[in-house]
Amino acid sequence: MNLLELVQQTCYEVGIAAPTQVATSQDPQIQQLFALVNRFGRDLSRQFIWQELDKEHLITTQVLNTTGDVTLGSPTITNIPDTTGITSDWGANFVGAVPFSQVVSVGPNTVTLSQPSQASGTGIAINFGQVNYPLPSDWLRQIEQTEWDRSNRWPLNGPKSPQEWQNFKSGIVYAGPRLRFRIADNTIQLNPPPGDEWLLSMEYISQNWVVALDGTTKPKFTLDTDEAVFDESLMVEGLKMRWNKTKGFAYDDRAYFDLLAICQAQNKSAPVLSLAQFPGSVLLSTANIPDGNWPA
Repeated sequence: MNLLELVQQTCYEVGIAAPTQVATSQDPQIQQLFALVNRFGRDLSRQFIWQELDKEHLITTQVLNTTGDVTLGSPTITNIPDTTGITSDWGANFVGAVPFSQVVSVGPNTVTLSQPSQASGTGIAINFGQVNYPLPSDWLRQIEQTEWDRSNRWPLNGPKSPQEWQNFKSGIVYAGPRLRFRIADNTIQLNPPPGDEWLLSMEYISQNWVVALDGTTKPKFTLDTDEAVFDESLMVEGLKMRWNKTKGFAYDDRAYFDLLAICQAQNKSAPVLSLAQFPGSVLLSTANIPDGNWPA
């Protein structure tokens, strides 16, 4: 059911004249329905982990190992052979670098950091690494506990709160064996800087709940031929509910919420739930695995 068919069906059910066009209609009532259905679709996207909107995002980390000159008390690294690719989303690590030193600006052979060097040196090894990675362009919200470091086979440690993040940046001990992360400024931010070409993964809910005629997706209806990924009856019932509430008409919204519950329950598979007690004899679990190596 495309946008035109959706609005027409809604009009038939609420008892108003159905349009022949929606996206370009000049009728105030149709314009209102157009606005309501776009608002409804976006709100519906947030209400559940819809399988149609569940997307995976992969990140391949980037590192540049190079050389440069540093001076005690100066935030600028000079005489870098090549700074191509380095941006303000990168950090730097070298002997004398302050933890969380981040790139502020980049020149042809120089990089200015957010914090001054604590040592001097000429031609020393400099490790630049990207620590902020942009979220997907269609990102709406994160699916929690899906963030993994596949290269090292362990989950990312987080998300960290602003308080925890500042504690790492300002405290004495900030490094660790696992990558920490937080989501801020439309990026996923990492600490400590990862190695080169590590593969990170996560899942998220896409904001693109509309499918165009050519198969591309987008975050709202713009053409009469666009279709929603959601159940057609749910879209009609939801649009009727919003129309009646906006107009101040009496409306029993139980039909919508009952249908919403059914659609959510049928949107995915479900695990088998056991009412039995936890089995008493477990041959393989974390309780049976010794710390360290297996005995010879």
